[in-house]
Amino acid sequence: MELELLKEKGKDVKLVVFDLDGTLLNSKSKISYHSKLAINELRKKGIKIAIASGRIFTMLKSFYEDLNLKDFVISSNGAAIDDLSTNLPIQQLFTNPEDSRKVVEFCVENHIECNILKRNACYFQDYSARLAKFNLYNEHAVEQNSEPIDIVIYEQGIDHYEGIEKLLIYETNSTKTKKVQRFVDQNTKLIHMTSGEGYVDISAVGVSKGEAVKKIAEYMNIGIEQVCVFGDYDNDISMLEVAGISVVMSNGTKNALKYADFITLSNDDEGIAYAIKELLL
Repeated sequence: MELELLKEKGKDVKLVVFDLDGTLLNSKSKISYHSKLAINELRKKGIKIAIASGRIFTMLKSFYEDLNLKDFVISSNGAAIDDLSTNLPIQQLFTNPEDSRKVVEFCVENHIECNILKRNACYFQDYSARLAKFNLYNEHAVEQNSEPIDIVIYEQGIDHYEGIEKLLIYETNSTKTKKVQRFVDQNTKLIHMTSGEGYVDISAVGVSKGEAVKKIAEYMNIGIEQVCVFGDYDNDISMLEVAGISVVMSNGTKNALKYADFITLSNDDEGIAYAIKELLL
């Protein structure tokens, strides 16, 4: 799409949605000063802001507080949407408990890392590579006087499979990864998506960032063409393909870049601030 046409469409934007990792966050997992300034300029124009992440809501607090965000948070790839102005979820889509049990038991049997993520607690095998990252998050949360996440180690499974927002598979062996995906397709009604190198997110049917963006637009009573989204990875494609304006970072995947109306600078080169200035201000 030509730049002048994008700028014209930008005048009608009412909601801007930012993916986090690889997009709004730089390689040090920080939101830059210039990104914050640019987002604040959007606020002055009355534009609502949302962040969208594969992380659970509990792990996003430091980021939305850093932005002084008062609008929306999309978490677990769209399984949950929260309105920060009311402190209430707009949507929570949980996995089917029996299907989740099947996947967990399959992973245990095949020695595949399967993290079980709920809001009130997260469950890990004792050999989980992700466990250290969650422990580090808890250390930072305590330092900042925030609530830590309840971490539970499991061996064969857990007692209750209700309230799971997603199962996170981490497996560097691609043969094992494909084995899990095939099991999910053939034995459950769950869906799976790739959220990073070695990562597979398993969720309820209907979960995607794109569906979450459409839900917020409906909630705000605006058209989807009045939404601008920023992303970089394959799990952002569902929102890139539905939004009125889709911005992809230059560090984005080949698949994500195919859906870009505008390719901005990288997440380490102030790509957020640059695109906002070019298209929306």
